[in-house]
Amino acid sequence: MSSLKIIETVEKILREHPETRDNDRILILKVWNNQIAGLEQMAFWGFADKFMKGQFTDTESIRRTRQKLQETKPELRGRNYLLRRDKLDIEFKKELKNI
Repeated sequence: MSSLKIIETVEKILREHPETRDNDRILILKVWNNQIAGLEQMAFWGFADKFMKGQFTDTESIRRTRQKLQETKPELRGRNYLLRRDKLDIEFKKELKNI
């Protein structure tokens, strides 16, 4: 899958399935499911064979693409990002009070 196609695919999935914004495993499965769309249900070994032949996008490419999209498009960020940001804001404000 080309770089442009994976970006489009990951962005579409992030927009349509908010649960993927905080869970790379679900995101990866949805990307791979998209790549086999229209095919009959594959048995495990059929999937394993295609996986070993490199016919599915690498998990790290999917993860990095999600990370970059969330960096540049805040609407694609998940709940975990907001919780981390709020926690950092609170810690920063505490540090400022100590100065």
